[in-house]
Amino acid sequence: MKKSVLLGVLGLGALAATSSYGQGYILLSNYASGTGTVTYGAGVPANGISGGAGGIGNPLSTAWTVGLYFIAGTPSITDPIGNNIPLGGLAVGTGNGSSIAIGAGNANGNPGYYASIPFFNAGVAAGSTITVEVVAYDTAGGSYANAAYRGHSAPFTIVTVPVTSTSPNITGLADGVDASGTLIVTPVSVPEPTTLALAGLGGLASLVALRRKQC
Repeated sequence: MKKSVLLGVLGLGALAATSSYGQGYILLSNYASGTGTVTYGAGVPANGISGGAGGIGNPLSTAWTVGLYFIAGTPSITDPIGNNIPLGGLAVGTGNGSSIAIGAGNANGNPGYYASIPFFNAGVAAGSTITVEVVAYDTAGGSYANAAYRGHSAPFTIVTVPVTSTSPNITGLADGVDASGTLIVTPVSVPEPTTLALAGLGGLASLVALRRKQC
C-alpha cells in the first residue's frame, strides 16, 4: 500500500515538473537592460502618499511597485502611454514574478529600476508570444487599479521561454514606453464631488422626464 502511494506521489511530481518545463515564462525587469527608469510626473508625492513632490523626471524609490498586464498572442491594441486601466483585453498578472517593488529583487536598491527574482508564468507554452504592458503605482494604493498615482507603458510583445532558460526575455528589453524606455507615474484624476453631484442630478432629471413621457 505504501509503495503504491509513493509511486503515485512520484508520478504527480514528474507530471508537475514536465508541465512546468513546458510552460512559458518572462522576467519582469529593466535592470541592466540599457533602457530608462521609472520616473515621476508632475504632482506626485515622493512616498506615494503625501509630503514633498518628487522631482519630475527623477527615478522613483522603493515606495513604488511595478507589475504587468498581459494577454496571449499579438492582438492589435491601441493604448498609448498613460495612467488608465490597460485596454484591449489585457488582464493583470498575478502570482510569482508578476510584481516587484522598485529597487527590490535583483535591482540592488537602485531607484527607478525593477528586477523580479522569480520568472512570471504567462500560462502559455514556451516559445509563445504574449502582449504586455508594464505598470507602476504607489505601493500604498495596494494595486494598480486602486492607486492614486500610476502609469503604464504602451503595449509590446515578448516571447516566453522555458523555466530552465538561463537567458530569460526581460520586459526592459522589449517595452514600448518611449524613445528612452522611461515609464512615467502621474496622478490619477478623480471627479470632484460637485461634478458627481451634477451627474446625479442630470440622471434624476432624465428619469423624471421619462416617467412623464410614459404617463
